Amino acid sequence: MEESIIRIENAAVQFDKFSIKPAKLEIPKGYVIGIQGDNGAGKTTFLRMLTGSYKKMQGKVYIDNLDVIKHRSEVMKILGMVSGERSFFMEEDARENEKLYSLFYPTWDSEEYHHMLEKLNLPVTKRLGTFSTGEKIKYQLAFAAAYRPKLLLLDEPTANLDSVFRDDFLRILQEFVADYETTILMSTHLQEDLLKIADYIIEMEQGRYEMREVKA
Repeated sequence: MEESIIRIENAAVQFDKFSIKPAKLEIPKGYVIGIQGDNGAGKTTFLRMLTGSYKKMQGKVYIDNLDVIKHRSEVMKILGMVSGERSFFMEEDARENEKLYSLFYPTWDSEEYHHMLEKLNLPVTKRLGTFSTGEKIKYQLAFAAAYRPKLLLLDEPTANLDSVFRDDFLRILQEFVADYETTILMSTHLQEDLLKIADYIIEMEQGRYEMREVKA
């Protein structure tokens, strides 16, 4: 039995008109796991549930054997997030953002951060607010590389991006898993993206979910 990075024990969240239904699921370490479903299926809510964002959540979620509600501050140190909502100091450049944020990450590696900025062709002295959509997504990967999260969550990272950039980005994700021994969960409604890189796929529909292995 492979070691799990995520263990879900009948976790569920209830809203007025939507809910994530309880289920049991174990997600193994070191793979790319896709989360697939139509818009409104619950993909973003599911990812937020994994981060311990809902204090009234039923059941339990463990990341690297840490209860995401009881030990949220510890979980956030080993967790990375790439999404359109991820915030940085947009009026500052990459160097200034490093100064402001690195203090919060005990494992921050400045050399690795700048290596990834160079690898992804991101200018160090350009204000983040002037980055293109694709550059902003790449910057979040460079930022994550600096503290090597055990788990990286991506919420629709390739939405509204052209096919050439999407293919390049998917290749970078595969390299990220190999280089940093990270597990990646990526939500998308673009099935073709998941089929290119995912080892497992979590199918979501109206708050229900189950995982299947992707056959080569």
